[in-house]
Parts: sequence; C-alpha cells; structure tokens
Amino acid sequence: MIFADTRISTEKNGISYYLKDGMEKLRQFGNKVVFCGGDLNIANLVFNFIDDQCSIEDIQEVAIDCFGTSKRELAVYVMQQANNKYHMYQMASQDGFKIDHSVIEDYDVGVSGANCDEALEYFGNRMGQMSPLDAIKQSYQHVADNKVGGELIIYTLSGGDISKEIFDIEDNKPLRHWKDHHSVSHIDMSGQAIFKKVKITDGNNTMLMDSTIRKFYMNNWDIEGVGSLDAQFIQAGTLTAEDGFINNLTVNALKTLDQSDAIGDSVDYVYAKEKYIKLVTGTITNREQAQDGNGNLLYWTDGNKTMLTTQSTSYPFYDLTYDPVDKFKLYLQGQGVDSFPVMELGRGDGVTATSARAFIQKPADGLGISYHRSNTGAIREVELTDIGITIKAHDNGSITIEGKNVSVVAHDKISLSAPNGYDFS
Repeated sequence: MIFADTRISTEKNGISYYLKDGMEKLRQFGNKVVFCGGDLNIANLVFNFIDDQCSIEDIQEVAIDCFGTSKRELAVYVMQQANNKYHMYQMASQDGFKIDHSVIEDYDVGVSGANCDEALEYFGNRMGQMSPLDAIKQSYQHVADNKVGGELIIYTLSGGDISKEIFDIEDNKPLRHWKDHHSVSHIDMSGQAIFKKVKITDGNNTMLMDSTIRKFYMNNWDIEGVGSLDAQFIQAGTLTAEDGFINNLTVNALKTLDQSDAIGDSVDYVYAKEKYIKLVTGTITNREQAQDGNGNLLYWTDGNKTMLTTQSTSYPFYDLTYDPVDKFKLYLQGQGVDSFPVMELGRGDGVTATSARAFIQKPADGLGISYHRSNTGAIREVELTDIGITIKAHDNGSITIEGKNVSVVAHDKISLSAPNGYDFS
C-alpha cells in the first residue's frame, strides 16, 4: 500500500500555514504509482510530463528536466509490482536524482514528509490492534494540522491489480490560514496556474498575452487541435474544413459580408441559419460602432479592413442594420426523415407572395419546377413523377415547343383536346 494526503501548506519565519486541499500527490500511471513531494510547482510539472508508458529511467529524466537549475526541493517515489515482488524506487534532488531501489518485505513501513515521525510512532502502536488500513487512517487523523489533511488517498497493489480508495481527514485543530496567498503566484490543487497580473512575450519581445487588459494577441499565435470553440464574434478571412483549418464548425447563424459600411450601400451576402441558406442583397439603413464583450469600441487596424482592434484608429468597425432582399433560398421542408429540399429563386415583384419567382422541389416521389407569372402569380410548371411528366401553364398561359425537328411518339395513343378547334400547318 502507498498513501498520501492532499493538503498544501507554506512556511514563513519557521511557522507553517494552511493553503488548500485537493492536491493529489499520489497518482497511478499504468502499472506504477508515483508520489511527488517537495516544491508544488515542480511536482506538478513532473506529473504533467509522465505517462503510462514511462519507465523508471524515463521518470528519472523527467524529474531532472523539471527540476532544472531550481534550488527548491523535489522527491519522487515510484511503487511497482513485478515478478511477485513489490519494488520502491526513490529519487530526490538532494542526491542528484540517483535511483535508489529497494524491495518491500513483509511489515516494512516507510514514511516521508510532514509529521512523519509522530505518525510512524502512532501507527506502530496500533499495528496488531486493528487492520493496517484502519491504522493508516487513524494515524493521519492524529497528526492532521496546517501541513497534513484534506483527503487520504490510498493505492493498493495486489496480484497485478491496483485499486484506489479515498477517505476524508477531519480537522480537529484550528488551522492557521495563509491569508495573503492570492497576492503571489502559486499553483492551485488541480495543477492550474493562478496569477494576478501576467504579460507573456516571445523571444523577440512580441506581446502574446496581457492579463491587465484581458487580451490574447491571437495573430501572434498558432492554435492546433481546438476541440470546442465558443465565441461571441469571429472575424476570419477564410473558414474551411476541406483544407484542414477547421475540423467541425457549429454555429447558430453564419453571415458573410464585404467591407461596405456606408448608409445606402448595397451588400450581397450569404446567410445561413437553422435549416436554410439564403443569398441576400441588403441595403444598409443604419450603423452603430460595434463593441466587444467588455464594452470596448472596435476599430479596423487600417484601411484594408482585415483585422480588428480596440485601439482607436481612423477606421471604426460598425454594427450594421440592413433592409434585406432575399434572392435565393435553399431549405428543407417538413421534418426529420420526411423532409425534402426546396429552392426559391428570385426576389419577386412584390404583387403577390410568389409572383415573378421560381421554385424547385424534390419530394420523395417526384420533382417539381415552377415559375409564377409576374403580377398574378399564375403557375407555369413541369412536374416529374413516377407516373410520368406533366407540363402546365395556368390561367391561359401558352406552351410552345420549338425545334428544327420535333418528334412525338406514343407507344399506345395520342389524345388531343381543344375546345376551340385545331390548327395544323
């Protein structure tokens, strides 16, 4: 069994202070259990850079690299079961991370860290009176203070398997809290960095991030492997999945616009939302300077209008209001498996809802192509179904078939009906 608590403490002028609970100093990687003690920042780096495939030598190399030239303390312990024996490997900064290997025999007990001498004596006095598990739990409970506490994590290696148990450690003594610990940088218990003010630059002193103004300068970064992106506003020159830039883009609505922003300008754009796509011409009727999510006014960086900034320039970026005219629609009519595609073409003349517009529909059992006459909306259509083809011109519309050679062939019969007679020439 190998076990550790989750409390993190600090020390100043010889007095220990409680910081936080929740740091798993003991973690499983494949068939190994690894314990890291000492400086919290370096310990978390070690955990971040080892994986299930790491050998003991790999872990030693990671520890050396993470420790670097630091003057702080780091100790790494690895427990592994192999060849029906239990092996402990120790490596520490004090002796240059030399690997110290030992085989654990029956009744061997090893201790390290805060209050370990008192805990070992308490544990030894209870062995034989209770199970080892209960003795371990009571020992941690007995020495709990500013440095020891939180949760007790126990890994048990047995027969090639590794199991994990977690128990609460109750605080029976008042804790001395480090009240000013948020004023300095530290690593919290989940291994995430928490800083109050940070500026990050690269080797050429190019600004990459400034936390004081809540900005990432993403034009100076390349981001790979984004699993999920949630954004209020995305400005991009190119969005393409075919070339591998974007694997999966999910949006509620998508609109493409050019750089026109003067009232009265007409703009052609594509608009996609829910289950339809539209080609639209919009006339700009109003504009207000746009703001980011923090209320900062947005500007184009220059006259090319390709990048945005919150720094004041001569090129404001506007939130535009349009009077839109739909010239093309592609959408699904119906729901689920029964839905089918429909195209609507043309802006129409406004006399009726359909006049001067055309439609193409593809239901499951046919294809319909229709045009609706200007002013009245009377239908001229070609309908293809499983039964055959129908050509109609409603409201006295004319049908003309013209060609150099026209052949009409019927395998059964030809029927003609003309109330006002026939004219063959």
